[in-house]
Amino acid sequence: MLIALYIGYYLLSHLNKKMFNISVQSDPRLKGAAKNGGIMFIFLAILGIVSLILQNDILILVVLLWMTAHGLVVEFSILNVINHKQR
Repeated sequence: MLIALYIGYYLLSHLNKKMFNISVQSDPRLKGAAKNGGIMFIFLAILGIVSLILQNDILILVVLLWMTAHGLVVEFSILNVINHKQR
């Protein structure tokens, strides 16, 4: 949960900076992926903390699977932007 919270913070804090030598401000696709990914990671981290407090095994499993799937989607979308910028 802490890793997801940190990733969300990192993505949101780099909206006005360079990420992977690409200006996030000048690329709307990268900015959208970083913004949506950051918000979703923070939401999932909070949901994960709530599920740990509730001690609900099914909810914990669903949140962890959702985090994994969301992480893959965000990673692939950012990599897609980076790879197309290098061509």
